[in-house]
Amino acid sequence: MRIPRGITLVSTLVFLFIVVIVVSVAALTSLSNRRNAQYALRTSQAQFAAEAGLERAVVWLWYQALERAAAPSVVAYRQALDGMGLTDGATLRMEGTLGDGGRFEVRASRRDTTRLGEPQVELVVVSTGTLSDGTTRRLRQVLRVARAPFPFEYALLTNKADCVFCHLEVRSMDAFRGEPNPNDPSTWWRRVKVGVLEDLVTRDDQEVGGVHGALLVRGEVRQQYGGQPGLSSRYYTTLQPGQTQIRSTARRSPTPADCAVPSNCATPQNLYLNYPTSRDLARFGGRFPDGELPDSFPLPVPDANGNRLIDDQEWLEEVQSSLQNRNETYAAGWIEAAVVVNPSSIAWPRGAGVQTLSSEDLGLSPSNVILDGTVTPITLSGTVFINGDVVIRGRVRGNGTILARGNVYVLGDLVYDCGQGEALRDCDYRDPSRLPQLSLIAGGNILMGDFLSVDTFRAPNLNLLGANRLQRPMSECRANPSQEGCGSGAEGVGYRPNLTLTEVANFNRSELQRWLRDNSYRPRFYTYREDTVYFATGCEHDPQAYGGYRALRVAEEEVSLCGQRLNLAIAEAILSRAARYEIISPAFGEAGLKGLWDESARGRPAGAFRTDGLLYSANAVFSVIQNGRGYNLGGRWDLRGALVAADVGVLAPVGLDIYHDNRLRPRVLGGQRPQLVRGVWEVVGQ
Repeated sequence: MRIPRGITLVSTLVFLFIVVIVVSVAALTSLSNRRNAQYALRTSQAQFAAEAGLERAVVWLWYQALERAAAPSVVAYRQALDGMGLTDGATLRMEGTLGDGGRFEVRASRRDTTRLGEPQVELVVVSTGTLSDGTTRRLRQVLRVARAPFPFEYALLTNKADCVFCHLEVRSMDAFRGEPNPNDPSTWWRRVKVGVLEDLVTRDDQEVGGVHGALLVRGEVRQQYGGQPGLSSRYYTTLQPGQTQIRSTARRSPTPADCAVPSNCATPQNLYLNYPTSRDLARFGGRFPDGELPDSFPLPVPDANGNRLIDDQEWLEEVQSSLQNRNETYAAGWIEAAVVVNPSSIAWPRGAGVQTLSSEDLGLSPSNVILDGTVTPITLSGTVFINGDVVIRGRVRGNGTILARGNVYVLGDLVYDCGQGEALRDCDYRDPSRLPQLSLIAGGNILMGDFLSVDTFRAPNLNLLGANRLQRPMSECRANPSQEGCGSGAEGVGYRPNLTLTEVANFNRSELQRWLRDNSYRPRFYTYREDTVYFATGCEHDPQAYGGYRALRVAEEEVSLCGQRLNLAIAEAILSRAARYEIISPAFGEAGLKGLWDESARGRPAGAFRTDGLLYSANAVFSVIQNGRGYNLGGRWDLRGALVAADVGVLAPVGLDIYHDNRLRPRVLGGQRPQLVRGVWEVVGQ
């Protein structure tokens, strides 16, 4: 069939039209794609310019500011930003150009905040990248600067540990969740650490206890009675070498790792000997084998002049810096409690006299304080400085620190309360994150429990409650050992002092021995109700007959000091350099303190003595938890927190259980450095 010529022409024209349309569409699509590609390229280039602005802001706001800072701390970092013109609440602008013709503009806004009592800085950075043709991209990133936490993992940290290793068990708070199952990692406990900076002495014929984790030791390690080097054969651990969690509570003997040979400590261990200081790290590849152990005991208040005392200027600087919000360790706070300040008579206030007080009220002028949380819980927020001695007991709420310039006396159970308002409620310790936090810090000493009662070994059933059971001073008992208040002794020993007075003399002996090794050393001595410094002459750590103790006085004679000879003619030179700490508060007196403890002991339910929180003393912790003798404590002390003290003189004859709460961190200068945390940037505009 023949197709007419007209129809063929029309078909051809339609086909050509379609082809033209297709070609046009393809051309337009190609052009659009090229334009989109060029736009995407320009946008990407603008984004690169904006990212360059973010990086330049980090250099400007972090590295350059740190170089300007007077000290490595968040507070000094804030001051450096002030000097750069970026004050709290302000916004600063900077700009820069790139080699390809692009440029950026950065606007940084600052906001100072506080989290958990610690200062922080929030920097909101908006960077706009712009190309020469006007294409832009805007990015936003949040920078946060906060204190880098010191890796403090110590349930117990001390210079010298001796009697504390007596029926001791140290574990993490994970223990409240139940026993670990070796086959279920979700049940394993965090390991704990115990650090001894100078000397460790354990008994060689008695149960000394153990640590569910690692024991890190510097200095001498020996057994008390035989004097043999090394730990008691009755010390145990539950941590297997090479592991970092407690998978079973099966007891095992420790595996000593002597870090004098660095390769011995290359993997996690349960007992480190000769643990290195920061000066030794080159041999360990620049890192501590198992986390940082402070080179020396960290003080809660810096001792600027090195006299081992908290002078007026040192104290007031800490208080004022806190009140002025420039102290990153001790943020300003308040306390609400039944409180008596500078009491005229010594008695527990119970629920009376509830007040809200601050460091301005208690820290600037001399203030000796009794705090009672038995009826109304003690509520804390931030840090409260107290310029004197503190007596405390009862329930505690909130998150805060009590820092006393003098001594702290814990004369009753001190536990967390998780109630609201007037309703009291016991806490669930299986979830520590929900618990209050208490740091109880003493610039002097912390004294706990029945540290004042005289020992009566020949009458073990004698009730020690009562003012007539007070330990008398060493000089009085040396002159007349058989008088009331001088105790008695086991067969063949004779009359002897109580544990507190014994530990005072033992620690003083240790300080004298150190001075004999280094005459430039400034010793720290403890005294009990008299200005005279007494020390133990022999090598024993247990109480000895009163004749085994001597006074440090100027005299033309020599005395044996556990194998060393001390010429007492140089006593004046020693005493002129020494710091002295009296363990009995002149504001409360020994009879007043004993009465407060006796009242608490009579009114408490039966069970272990309970303490929650960090106990942190610049000097010593003295504690005696009696078994029987009128008490219902069972000879046990249950501490849920941590114990940090230069010297530890503790007697809990049945058991001392420390459950480490790793939220609580004492002041360690190595932990003052700030750290930068960068948030993820986001696109906020073209």
